[in-house]
Amino acid sequence: MKGVSELFTGMRSVGASRSAEEKKKVYLLLLFFAASMFSMKNFISMSLIEPESPSLQNVSGKAAVDAANSAKTLNVKFAAFRKLREETPQLAELAGSAGRPPVSAVTLPPKLAAETKAPEFRPEVRIKALVVLGDKRICTLDIDGEEPERIYKPGETFGGGKGRIVSIDTKGVSWKWAGKSYRTDL
Repeated sequence: MKGVSELFTGMRSVGASRSAEEKKKVYLLLLFFAASMFSMKNFISMSLIEPESPSLQNVSGKAAVDAANSAKTLNVKFAAFRKLREETPQLAELAGSAGRPPVSAVTLPPKLAAETKAPEFRPEVRIKALVVLGDKRICTLDIDGEEPERIYKPGETFGGGKGRIVSIDTKGVSWKWAGKSYRTDL
């Protein structure tokens, strides 16, 4: 590796005309010097920064009482959370030894199960490909809950018979879900 003095050998005096390569070397040297000075200045200014410490001695009266009460409330909540985290494995082990699984499926009573009905949401239909040749129309769709990129023709059903492809044209696909009509365009 060449030393710095070897890089600048053969350079002319300040007043003489310089070649393009010599000018590049001088500019790079000046740029390096300026960058190192800037870096040194930033390092010194950052080392002189002192962290600000909030002093509670300046807070008095109602604000100090409110801050202390808030801190006590937070400490009580944290202690309760910590106790719960520490005792949970012991409770799970105790429930398991009593013959009751700690995590089990919740079953609704028959009366409540008959009254409760999950809402039906329409699936999302995304068109992957669409082909219309004369009277033949097919499309490749991604439908939630179905095989991805399946080929459909008008009249085919999906979603366990709840959905049906009504029509396919050059602009998109019309389909029905649970008796309501929808359209997915390209």
